[in-house]
Amino acid sequence: MVRPRRVTAPVVGLSVLLVLSVVAWIGGDAVLDRLNATRCTDPATVLVTAAPAVAPALSDVADDLSAADDCYRVEVRAEPARETMTRLVAGEVSPSVWVPESTTWLRQARDSGAWRVPESGISVALSPIVLAVKESVKGRNWRELIGPGATAVAGIADPARDPASLSALLALRGFASAEKDPAAATVAAIRPVSGDYSERAEDLFTRPLDVFPTSEQALERHNSTPGATRLTAVVSENPLPPLDFPYVVLPDADEAQRAGAEKFLARLRSGTDLATFGLRAPDDQAAGLDQGFVDETLRLWSGLTLTARVLGVLDVSGSMNQVVPRTGTTRMALAVGAAERGLGMFKPGTQIGLWKFSTRLDGDRDYREIIPFASVKDHLANGQAVAAVRATRATANGATGLYDTTLAAYREARKNWELGRINIVAIMTDGRNEDPDSIGQRELLDELAKLQDKRRPLPVIAIGMGPDVDVGELKAIADATGGGAFTTVDPAGISDIFAQALSTMLCQPPACRPQ
Repeated sequence: MVRPRRVTAPVVGLSVLLVLSVVAWIGGDAVLDRLNATRCTDPATVLVTAAPAVAPALSDVADDLSAADDCYRVEVRAEPARETMTRLVAGEVSPSVWVPESTTWLRQARDSGAWRVPESGISVALSPIVLAVKESVKGRNWRELIGPGATAVAGIADPARDPASLSALLALRGFASAEKDPAAATVAAIRPVSGDYSERAEDLFTRPLDVFPTSEQALERHNSTPGATRLTAVVSENPLPPLDFPYVVLPDADEAQRAGAEKFLARLRSGTDLATFGLRAPDDQAAGLDQGFVDETLRLWSGLTLTARVLGVLDVSGSMNQVVPRTGTTRMALAVGAAERGLGMFKPGTQIGLWKFSTRLDGDRDYREIIPFASVKDHLANGQAVAAVRATRATANGATGLYDTTLAAYREARKNWELGRINIVAIMTDGRNEDPDSIGQRELLDELAKLQDKRRPLPVIAIGMGPDVDVGELKAIADATGGGAFTTVDPAGISDIFAQALSTMLCQPPACRPQ
């Protein structure tokens, strides 16, 4: 009989030691990995630029993060969406993440030239759109309060800048669609609120209005302000796009920032205390935007309100110093006077900026900004813009650098094109291109052709005065952009021709019919 072999103690001891060594080797690496993971020496910084309405909620979550645990940290900066959009369009250094109030801002940014911005994001919070109504006003729903035939004094902010007002405008169009003549009903419904709209949404709370659209969060904040007149929130009977606060990671974020941004998004979506900040949890089933319907609605709005974004370009070459017979004044003075009077043709909310041009006004450039873009209301209120325009009467000098200036102005206006406005470049000159170092006419027209976008019209109004104007040159420039050329041999008639040009380009159907 074969007896089983007895395992001696030394063998057992060696086996145990071997097993322990393997376990220690494997476990040691695991422990080292864990120690290395928590010993993060260079956490990625995720810069989040967020709308002021949501920034405090994001900061609250960011403050609880541990950079050592997750190897990233978050800095939240509150900034109005339009300012962020302007910086993105200009190609300035962008944040890692953008969280505007509404998805509409993402699409406006893309339409304005920041095409790398994602079309949509992931909602991190929500605030429904409501009507803020005085308690004394009768009416229980949106149709009774702002629909066709409503008698309450209603107001609205610029829907191209305020998503809440845009939602209200979409609701108005929805009510009108059920009428016998939807187009007429739409115009009738929009006109009462478009006549004297607010540039800023927050100003609606201080105006003598019975009803106006706002976010639920903004209304709750107002009602909690000591001494404020209490307003009632009326929720829409039909689904409306809310403020959805889309979270988008921007393309300039590097790999580490992108990883941190994704982790931060997961934290935000896992149960942030939004109620403390007057916000609701995101709802992925909330009403979305039909972009075609939005674009059409904003075009209708701009036609009814005649709001515009006009980049004016004024010739200050030496020939503008010539005295015009029978007037005792110079071409320059007449042009400046026409420009001043032209301000009266625009709605208070129209945005206007002004350049002057001749040759080598700013180093090798033929042009220089006189006044930055601002609303007509602001320009007239502070008086600085009018003073700056009048000051150009003493600066006429040099030759006419028309081609380089036209292309630069058009590129600038294209880059800052705004949805919901009539965008125009208006050039006023008394001569033809005289800069031998500039691009040629053919190259200018080719470049203008490349910059055309049927979805974002940007016509040039070319206004020429005096016998030295090349009518064919101005017409070619205007035609290349879908605009118009308006000229007069007698500079004394510049005011009339200026008014004719602007009224033709600014007036939209149904008030004006295409020629």
